[in-house]
Amino acid sequence: MHQKPGQRERRINYLILKWELENKSFYCKIKNIFNKNNIFGTPGRDSRFTTTFEGKYEGDNIKNIPWVNVLGNHDYGGASYICSDGDNPAECSDADAVVTALENKFSWQSTYTSPNDDRWILKDHFYVYSIEDKDSDVSIDIFNVDSGDASTHAAQQTCCQCYGYAEGDDDTCKNVARCDKLCCGGSTDMYDACYAKFTEWSDDSRKQLAKEVASSKATWKIVNSHYSPYAHYDEDGMAKWFKILKNSGIQLWMNGHTHGENHDYSASYKVHFVDNGAGGGIQKESASGIPEYASSDVEAEASEEWLKLQYHTADDSWSFAESFNSTEIGGVATKHCWYIPVDGGTGKEC
Repeated sequence: MHQKPGQRERRINYLILKWELENKSFYCKIKNIFNKNNIFGTPGRDSRFTTTFEGKYEGDNIKNIPWVNVLGNHDYGGASYICSDGDNPAECSDADAVVTALENKFSWQSTYTSPNDDRWILKDHFYVYSIEDKDSDVSIDIFNVDSGDASTHAAQQTCCQCYGYAEGDDDTCKNVARCDKLCCGGSTDMYDACYAKFTEWSDDSRKQLAKEVASSKATWKIVNSHYSPYAHYDEDGMAKWFKILKNSGIQLWMNGHTHGENHDYSASYKVHFVDNGAGGGIQKESASGIPEYASSDVEAEASEEWLKLQYHTADDSWSFAESFNSTEIGGVATKHCWYIPVDGGTGKEC
């Protein structure tokens, strides 16, 4: 179902409040939190965070818990203009301008300081976020990667900026490609510079992931990515990620982008793959039969032997309306529950 801007965040926030997750240690943000209200500069940055993040996820049980972030395609502009003029998107003038704009898009989010215990975490395009429970000796390393060179709705569409040139015409932008007038205004220099920047960031993420996971001593090793390494990549791109995953000890890969929930497993690689993209919105791509939950989120609880994975969504007592204020609020339903063993095996249903 299509949801208006802001509704999905309010529903997710309410579901989190209903769960009463007082003991949770962190949240992973793998989707585009600024889908409709992008950031175009430092002056308007904090007000957008207040409206789209702080004001939406403000429950007492989540207010001071770290949000571990990676950026998605819409954080970089989606397929609209990447550059800006004041607080509005604007056509980029040349290759240098588009690269600078991409770097600024990242910087404006990574340098944000949340008034709630500095809970917004985005250290770099690749970084490791670690957590350890001293009492149980259970530890988690979250390997946050930039997968912006994916084949589906990633660098190609973002760099073309067709929605900017075509003024948001979906039909016109369906098959636009490099050299087309509606792709960087026909400038191959601009397109190539933009694409190369995404490739550089993703190549570096793969290089650092291979290095850091090899030295990790954590009980649980989790990759946090915007894109899936197989559903959103072509065969060559997929091979780059799976070369790293093989015998890595990574038990779980979590990604968003596709607006739905899904759980796949590779027995040969001993890795579970989870789509956690059901914050709401229109499903643009399919991936392994994803159920259309209006709003949903994934919860994971770790012990020495098991990672308990659950999908929570609204139960049947909800009655959705055009506005959240008119929505009849119900309870929480758990649609999927799975135990992942520490050795990365198949696991079992809860």
